[in-house]
Amino acid sequence: MGTNTGMVIAGVAGATALVITAAAVPFVAPALRRVCIPYVPATTEQLSNVSRALSLATKNSKGTLIDLGSGDGRVLASHLTPEWRKQYIDYERLKNLLYDDMMEVPADDDRREEHISRLDEKFFNECDQELTKINLFFSQKIAEGQGKHHELQTELQVFKDVLGSRSEPSGIRRRFGGKDRFHKETTRNEQQLKLAFSEFYLSLVLVQNYQQLNATGFRKILKKHDKLTGNERGLDWRINKVEKSSFFLNREIETLITNVETSVINDLEGGNRQAGMKRLKVPPLSEKQKPLTTFSLGLFIGASIVLLLAILLSWMASPARPQEPKWVAVRLFRGPLLLFLSIFLCGVNMAGWAAAGVNHVLIFEVDPRNHLSYQTLMQIASFMIMLWSFAVLAYLYAHMLHIPPFAPPLVLMIICLVLLLNPIAKPDSVFHRNSRFWLLKHCYKCFTSPFHFVTFTDFWLGDQMNSLTTAFLDFQYFVCFYATEVDYSNGWIEVKGINSTTGSVPWGSVELSNGKDQCASAAGLRSLMSIIPAMIRFLQCLRRYRDTKRVHPHLVNAGKYSTTFFVVACGALNKYYEASDPNSTSIFFYIWILSYIMSFTYTFLWDIFMDWGLIDPRAPKEARFLREEMIYGSKWYYYLAIAQDFVLRLAWVLNVSLGEAWTLDSDFLTTVTAPFEVFRRFIWNYFRLENEHVNNCGQFRAVRDISVKPIRKGDLESLLSKMDQMDGVTHRGHDLMERVKKQKKSAKASRQLLRKNRFNRMIAAAPVVTTTFIDTTNTNTYYSFNNKVLQCAKEGYRSTGVELNSILVAYSKYRSIKEGLGKEARFMRKNIFKTDLSPYETAVIFGAESLMGDLVPKLSEMRSNTNLLACRFPLPENDAWKLEHQIGEGIDAVWVYKRN
Repeated sequence: MGTNTGMVIAGVAGATALVITAAAVPFVAPALRRVCIPYVPATTEQLSNVSRALSLATKNSKGTLIDLGSGDGRVLASHLTPEWRKQYIDYERLKNLLYDDMMEVPADDDRREEHISRLDEKFFNECDQELTKINLFFSQKIAEGQGKHHELQTELQVFKDVLGSRSEPSGIRRRFGGKDRFHKETTRNEQQLKLAFSEFYLSLVLVQNYQQLNATGFRKILKKHDKLTGNERGLDWRINKVEKSSFFLNREIETLITNVETSVINDLEGGNRQAGMKRLKVPPLSEKQKPLTTFSLGLFIGASIVLLLAILLSWMASPARPQEPKWVAVRLFRGPLLLFLSIFLCGVNMAGWAAAGVNHVLIFEVDPRNHLSYQTLMQIASFMIMLWSFAVLAYLYAHMLHIPPFAPPLVLMIICLVLLLNPIAKPDSVFHRNSRFWLLKHCYKCFTSPFHFVTFTDFWLGDQMNSLTTAFLDFQYFVCFYATEVDYSNGWIEVKGINSTTGSVPWGSVELSNGKDQCASAAGLRSLMSIIPAMIRFLQCLRRYRDTKRVHPHLVNAGKYSTTFFVVACGALNKYYEASDPNSTSIFFYIWILSYIMSFTYTFLWDIFMDWGLIDPRAPKEARFLREEMIYGSKWYYYLAIAQDFVLRLAWVLNVSLGEAWTLDSDFLTTVTAPFEVFRRFIWNYFRLENEHVNNCGQFRAVRDISVKPIRKGDLESLLSKMDQMDGVTHRGHDLMERVKKQKKSAKASRQLLRKNRFNRMIAAAPVVTTTFIDTTNTNTYYSFNNKVLQCAKEGYRSTGVELNSILVAYSKYRSIKEGLGKEARFMRKNIFKTDLSPYETAVIFGAESLMGDLVPKLSEMRSNTNLLACRFPLPENDAWKLEHQIGEGIDAVWVYKRN
């Protein structure tokens, strides 16, 4: 077969895979099938009031227009325990209800009062339902906590009684280890009790967080109600209902927390309060990175990049080495690099999970008080990549260093094993013994999977191994090469190279011209190594079926991994017949292609339907083929992930078709495509953990109640602030489809009207005026930032827009140049609180209530006699700004201030 044949086979195989996959979707989907912030635009009445106020305020002023876009609204959704997401106050729905109804308030006073009365009835009815739900759930959790506390106290008392009744062993028993056995048993029981109390303490903190968040949510939503409606019925309802409810008045959770602290300190830590509280210490809201870790991470990454560039330049400039076999060094160095790269990308995964609120600490069941942070994991991986780079450079310059060329790979592997297996524990910031042994324990459980209960960590680790099949093969080659093909007799590492003319290379030798040897060509041994990762997952699925007796998904998932055995078997048979008759194409080659297509279709559909939980029939129309609940920001992340998973899974076409057609070297193809599989797994990890976080789709835990994000004082104050913002606290459990439908139904007509008339009604006809627009509502869209500034520039205002969204800033600059407004309209990427406001003489604020007070010191930078227009919410009382006019009422109101 030649180049043309290989290309034809590749094209036919790829097209067949596409057709089979498309045809399989309707049949496989039923078998496998087991957050959007509503935008509340400014009303036309409000815009009209702004136009009137702007005309009034800027009647005799001059200056510059600046639009300060938001972008500072960080949600605190990670505080909400995802397993209880339906039990929290539905703050977003209540807020949307208020805004939607207030947008329809009639101008007539009588009709307005009637409308607000109907709104109050509807709103307080919803609040009452939410309060009932919260009371019931909180009472349930308190009862569970009391029962668990009683059990732990009983266990503790039994332990104390046994400890007090048991005497020291006699002299003879002490000689034969009686004291040691007694001490070990006591220590083990004590450690188990400490761990149980520690986890129970965390669960109590979770319930306390639940109580605080819901109390805060009611207080803020009712305060918002009173602000919008202009009455105090929300305050009355809170005093009469919320503050007299069982969840608000109950202090049993605080009693339980105090009792646990007392028991641990007095009974398990010998009265040492510092040791007891350290054991019960709740992890902070966010992991604080150590400066040294951050510095060393940057140092190792920078050094690695420089060394990799040096490797590339050295390889390009180095002369040929006829005495060294081709591709052998690549096989020795490739596997470790893939492993280190995979670890580094796992650190990036951890950073992404933490940023999105995916609780990977809980899912992997690691110690929430003591585990590697994402920076530490990336630091370790980048350090190993740096060592790998040094080893490669040592190989390339071995003739100048006067060392054996194949000594650096061996030294690198020895260093890796020593760093992984050494028992040294101190300092922990260097050796990380607990984390290393945790990894070794789970690797052991993976390789002995039929004999252990399978956790999510074991499943996930097995999946990572399936993407490192090339590393497994390279490790086999490493052992085989240094065991059989290296001569150590002269105290020097020399390769047993030959120049074979017959085409066959015996065991223990390497062909110098093409690097062929039995270590890389032994079909049986290589096939065995190829199926080890798939065998691990296959046996794990069988064990899960034994423990759960559920055919779906465990036996179905085992069937997916069994297709790998079929692929490897067909590949081995093809190589066997190819060796016997190199000039003909075996029937097993075509069976091999077909088996690859079947495996591809099975695994790809499983990724999408089961591992990622996509193609959900409940998905909203705005996110077709996705799922109801999505944590990551944009739906395009999911669409692009589906596309890349499909394309990168088809990379086998290159290996199979082109490699077997002898158009490209198989080692070259493997070196190119293996990193693609590592990258595919890196993307896969994000969506697999998200699906497990939201749905517990693997059913790995019956109870998942431990929180790792308690509320601290500063966090609670921040939460109060964010609740007032338009993109404030969100609930991952919100029904996305219902929210989107409601938002579209209530705001579609208003948006269409605003697109036509918003800015023509907003700007006063005073072309010399310059005005500042400050938008802190986090509702910036194209119309509230880009067009606002450009329209003012068209009217003759010198306009400056400030926004944190770099994409929006770049697009706005493009629009200003395209419309010939480059001199009048300027755009900058800046934070509102870091922008110098002194050059501007008029500001218009579309503000969030909680930020108005924070903006006062910043706005005070403006000079005397400058103007300020506050929309929706007024400034709090202060000495810097004097209120001169108020135009409109409710959410349409505009307050005009003059700087003192």
